[in-house]
Amino acid sequence: MENQRGSISTWQLIAILISSMIGVGILTLPRTATTQMQEMGWLGPLIGGLIAVIPLMSIIYLSKQYPGLTFVEYAPLIFGGKRHQTWGKILHFPWILAYLLFQFLNTGMVARGFGEVIVTTVLLDTPLEVIVLTLFMIVLYLCMHEFEVLVRVNELLFPIMFVPILIIPYVTINSASWYNLLPLHIDSWKGTAETAIGTFTMYTGFELMMIYFGLAMPGARIALATWGGLSFTVVSYVLTVAAGIVVFGYEELQHLIWPTLEMVKTAQRTGWFLERMESAFLTIWMASVFTTFGNMYYTMIYATRLWLKKGIRFQRIAAPVFIIPLFYVSLGPQNIVEFFAYAQKLTYFSYLPTVLFPTLLAVIQLFRARGAHAVADDKKGGT
Repeated sequence: MENQRGSISTWQLIAILISSMIGVGILTLPRTATTQMQEMGWLGPLIGGLIAVIPLMSIIYLSKQYPGLTFVEYAPLIFGGKRHQTWGKILHFPWILAYLLFQFLNTGMVARGFGEVIVTTVLLDTPLEVIVLTLFMIVLYLCMHEFEVLVRVNELLFPIMFVPILIIPYVTINSASWYNLLPLHIDSWKGTAETAIGTFTMYTGFELMMIYFGLAMPGARIALATWGGLSFTVVSYVLTVAAGIVVFGYEELQHLIWPTLEMVKTAQRTGWFLERMESAFLTIWMASVFTTFGNMYYTMIYATRLWLKKGIRFQRIAAPVFIIPLFYVSLGPQNIVEFFAYAQKLTYFSYLPTVLFPTLLAVIQLFRARGAHAVADDKKGGT
């Protein structure tokens, strides 16, 4: 099937954006957000979301300047211009390499996080390698097709992601102690900054829109999709952290590996018709992680394909080949403590391809656009 550009609608862009951002990290977010900010931890994901606004504004601007093109195609034009396309490709090389490397490592950590949750909560006797490999094999099927299949999977699974966001605040209300949110005071601005930087990684996935905005259909409302998707994710994260604080308090949250899952278990005392609410929650969460992992891995393969100017045949060969080193990367951390430490280091690296790269491209393009307008005005004045 030939790749059809311009076929992703506004609703599908929203589904891809939210599905890419909400994943494994939501299970640990109440703990990580309250480590330094304590009862004000709910402010962490809010500030982290504000950090994501800057690169998202840049991505929107670039997509409007180069409609129908992905960053793989317009970045060389920005770096080198039409006259120096060779230099543009040379300057673009380290940036796209950093982008692909981050997607590779981040995808591996998403798979590892998925495996850790499953083997510690559901399939206690199943080897971690089997869980991770199973996820790889399912996602590999998506890579055998053009991006329309991935888009439809996101669109199909996206509505069920509303369920936990609506349920969590309600099922925890009987166990809530609202005094846990007090006092409303920030003890350390340094701790606030570190928490914001740490929680920013929860929003990684938005950088995938540097590809998918270029595949949007003409007339798609890119800005609406961006701010609608980001707003939904921010509200989801803030509610999750706030619910964890009012149920457990920030002190107890520090002793829980998967605090969001433990919070859902408190629903057993609310008289709901399901005896084990966490089972339903985990099912929805697994669908969310599947789309996150699938979007990241597919985008890495698809971006490589565009970069090398290859077709679907290359994609079908590259997808299983990349699975092999990715499998070993995901199993690199020897235990869950090393996994969390590795993920924290990846957070700092993420700022390079997700924040600095699109912002730099937008700034260069802005100066180029102004320069072109100035030249055009001079020509008009001369005539």
